[in-house]
Amino acid sequence: MFQSVESQLSFVALFVCCGLAVWKGGPAERSGAVMILVTWLGSTAIQAMAKAYILPIVFLASDAALAAGLLFLAIRFSSLWLGAAMLLQAIGLGLHAAYFAAEKADLDRHTLWLYIAGKNLSSFAMLLVILVAGLVAWRKRSLRRAEVRSVDASSLSGHAAAG
Repeated sequence: MFQSVESQLSFVALFVCCGLAVWKGGPAERSGAVMILVTWLGSTAIQAMAKAYILPIVFLASDAALAAGLLFLAIRFSSLWLGAAMLLQAIGLGLHAAYFAAEKADLDRHTLWLYIAGKNLSSFAMLLVILVAGLVAWRKRSLRRAEVRSVDASSLSGHAAAG
């Protein structure tokens, strides 16, 4: 599970991107990040304990649940970021489905490489979308606070000049 550097780096990326979205994002980003964290950690835990023949069902079920959850959140919060994350998750679901449906004898090295590269790219792109969404929400909130402070400061100085 964590033997390769790639798997270790993917979990670092997962915690950094989702952690920042939970910490600094808005309600939509927080909900999406928590959903991604729970799904990835849950499927990883099940992968460590489950038998090999049940893994395709676990992967497909977790991909479908995450895509449906992100779709619900995208509609609920009218968030284009979550819509993009849902589409990237749907790509991952399609790649998993195609891989598990293929005859293993028909898969060559290049096909397997394309599956792995596509799945990793869609997963990391989804994390990047959540990271950017969290940063944008943080920036918008900071700008609003600065605007409120400047309005308050100008109204206070207006009262002082009038008095």
